[in-house]
Amino acid sequence: MHGTHIFEGAKSRLKRLASVRAAWTVYRSRQLKARYRGRRRHYERAARDAGLCYRREDVVAAIRSRIGERGWRPSARPAGQVHTFAFIPRLDWHAHLLPDLEALGPLSHFDYTHLGYGIEEFRAGGAPAHSRRDRMNRMAIDVLREAHARQPVDWIFVYASGVEISRGMVEEMTAATGIPTVNMCLDDKQSWHGQMGICPAFDISWTSARVACEWYLAEDARPIYMPEGCDIATYRTYAEPADMDVSFIGAAYGFRARLIERLRDDGVAVRCFGPGWPEGPVRGEAAARVMSRSRINLGMGGIGYAEDLMNVKTRDFEVPAVGGGVYLTSFNPDLAQHFHVGREILCYRTYDDLLEQIRYYLRHPAEAQAIAVSGQRRALAEHRWLDRYRELLRILEVLR
Repeated sequence: MHGTHIFEGAKSRLKRLASVRAAWTVYRSRQLKARYRGRRRHYERAARDAGLCYRREDVVAAIRSRIGERGWRPSARPAGQVHTFAFIPRLDWHAHLLPDLEALGPLSHFDYTHLGYGIEEFRAGGAPAHSRRDRMNRMAIDVLREAHARQPVDWIFVYASGVEISRGMVEEMTAATGIPTVNMCLDDKQSWHGQMGICPAFDISWTSARVACEWYLAEDARPIYMPEGCDIATYRTYAEPADMDVSFIGAAYGFRARLIERLRDDGVAVRCFGPGWPEGPVRGEAAARVMSRSRINLGMGGIGYAEDLMNVKTRDFEVPAVGGGVYLTSFNPDLAQHFHVGREILCYRTYDDLLEQIRYYLRHPAEAQAIAVSGQRRALAEHRWLDRYRELLRILEVLR
């Protein structure tokens, strides 16, 4: 009898904990969406009042005009001879950006983590952090000058935010060398504050959120919409047995844990990998091997705590490139621009939609495999990081 009371007490505490977690998720979701919608309204008004509308051809013309006005004349290089200066810290998955930059030609890589600096110290703010950041930025300018003196640099590619770099650093790079500059942001819907102050200094602001294009225009920047890509040196087919029904790779936060709980309650055998899950994180080749072992690779396109606020993700291209199990993720109109939904990837809009597709495709593995093969064909043909870089270089008239 005593054991029964203990069990019931533990069950009650777990229910209360789950209730608190659910309430917190709802609160954070509303908070995130309120900020996002406020920002969107602000820039809709700003764009309308200024008569701004994103047209890719107009932005390309503005980019070329800006570069030409400062006297820079691009040298159209053949493939394999483009010299890239890359400001890319080796954080998390960022190293996967490098192989395709090396495929373009010589690569001069500035990585502040290798020099003892860290993103968290910059995020801390305050005078010491700003002083350290300015010192690191000065080092990046010096390294660029040295690289350009050894062999002319054709373009500067940056993957960083205003937390790590200053607008003055970018402007000094341009003033000193005239070299075209590109910055990439893959999370504008959530981390826009990191781009506002620096984006006007770049010749191109690469954004993976179509809605953000007019935000950039309103800030006097030159946006190019392109989604993420994939590193096929890592995300490729591996000879693994298909011994998992469903897998999910990603951190356990926000709405994700509840969605996984619901699937398991409905009898779906789903294994999860990432920070916060019992199996822990997998990265690079280990992640690709999990994708190869899965009959269905589950995606969740929501941002942070907001399940219904979508962003295109790097995983949207890495999973199809592996060509293991079929990719099933949240429906996102931006993602639907890059794959044929139903023929190359699968998408769901509601929980019931998700559950029914999982059950169907686990019972029809040949159909699922045919979709995965078509998705891999599209990813390898069009969605490598190399494809994105080549498009930027064509805009800059650097690639012959």
